[in-house]
Amino acid sequence: MRLTNRGTIIAVLVLVVVAGGIYLSLTGSPYKRSHIANEVKAYLIHTRAYPEADIQEIRGVYSLKSGVYEAEVRYKDEPDQNYTYAKVNGAFRLVGVSSMYGKHIDETFY
Repeated sequence: MRLTNRGTIIAVLVLVVVAGGIYLSLTGSPYKRSHIANEVKAYLIHTRAYPEADIQEIRGVYSLKSGVYEAEVRYKDEPDQNYTYAKVNGAFRLVGVSSMYGKHIDETFY
């Protein structure tokens, strides 16, 4: 009986570790997602001169397709538009928009 309980505990622990590894490989590190969101916020406020009050939400995301961390930004005047920023060659660039008619598309967009 004791051996069965020990085996069950080991199996559950292995399953938790494997599931956690799969989750992190699909969604990325929570620390890195938070870090990129903070970096993009500082970039928008200090470099692009957006008032902090104009920014509704900044959310760090992991792009499984490209394998990089990005930040999705929503502005208060366009709550249905997503702007995606990523660090490219050490500088932040606008790499994606949900609509080409957004007010906040800048010269870094490619």
